[in-house]
Amino acid sequence: MSVLINKKRCDNRDICPCIEECPTRAFYYDDIKKSVAVDNNLCIYCKQCIIACEAGAVKVATNDEEYNKIKNEYECDLMSVEELFQDRYGASIVDDKYSLDIEDLEQLLKDSNKHLLIEFFNDDDSSCLVNSIPINEIMKKINVPVSYRKINVTDINEVSKYGINELPSLLIYNNGEEVFKHEGFVYFFEKDKLLKELSENKF
Repeated sequence: MSVLINKKRCDNRDICPCIEECPTRAFYYDDIKKSVAVDNNLCIYCKQCIIACEAGAVKVATNDEEYNKIKNEYECDLMSVEELFQDRYGASIVDDKYSLDIEDLEQLLKDSNKHLLIEFFNDDDSSCLVNSIPINEIMKKINVPVSYRKINVTDINEVSKYGINELPSLLIYNNGEEVFKHEGFVYFFEKDKLLKELSENKF
């Protein structure tokens, strides 16, 4: 039996739930390759890694046929490492240029003469990058020019005046007025519904 990691979907951070949950420490962070790795000699095939991996990037092959099938699946996967490090809805911020402090939002809403796409999220509860929708995919579906900003919210009460009850939330403003709102995380396999809603909205 072998444990296989899909390197196209693993964000390869040293803080990894598979490393934390593995009872035999078969999972570890390879400092040289800067990636999550597994020592199959230590693995007892309890499959806790499959449960722990939020990205769905780990599978266990019980025989050669399964091994080849999983390996082929990983090789054919269209995800790329570059795509993992795009800003995504509900995930930790990647590019600081999109970051905005909550204290500056009111002034931005007053001053902006174009549509604003504002994402409210909690950095301590950000979902895995792989599971979320790239912001550039969302922006392509908005049929007007729009500026994007991402706000880390540590206390949900900070954004109660914006009618937000759940994080992450995605709001679009036009001349300071809310014209669109989506509350809650959207997984990549659920994205079509949100993208359709955005593309059909005239804002």
